[in-house]
Amino acid sequence: MQFKLFSVLLCLFITFVSAAAILTGREEKVGYVVSFKDGTPSSIIDFTIKKLKEAGAEITHEFSIIKGFAMRATETAVTEFETLKDYAAIQSDWKPIIEKDGPVGINAVGGGLKAE
Repeated sequence: MQFKLFSVLLCLFITFVSAAAILTGREEKVGYVVSFKDGTPSSIIDFTIKKLKEAGAEITHEFSIIKGFAMRATETAVTEFETLKDYAAIQSDWKPIIEKDGPVGINAVGGGLKAE
C-alpha cells in the first residue's frame, strides 16, 4: 500500500515538474562547438563570445590549437545570436560555424569509405 501511494505521488510530481518546465518555456541547454576560419580577428571571436553569453550561453572551453570554443546553450540562444543585426555585418567574412556537439564517426553517409 505504501509503495503504491509513493509511486502515485512520484508520478504526479514528475508530471507537475515536466508541465511547469514546458509552460515556463525553459529549454534544455545542449553542447555546441563554435569554430572560426584561420585569420579571424580576435575581436570577432570576443564579440561572438560576448553576444552568446548575453543570449544565455555558457562558455565551457576555449580552444588554443584552433580558433573556437565549446559552449552550452539553448537553441533559442543560438538563433537569437544568429539573427542579431551586428552578426549580419560579420557574417560574410568571419561567420562562425556553430555545430551541435556530439560523437564523430568515420562512416560515410551516401558513399565513401566505410569502417568494417
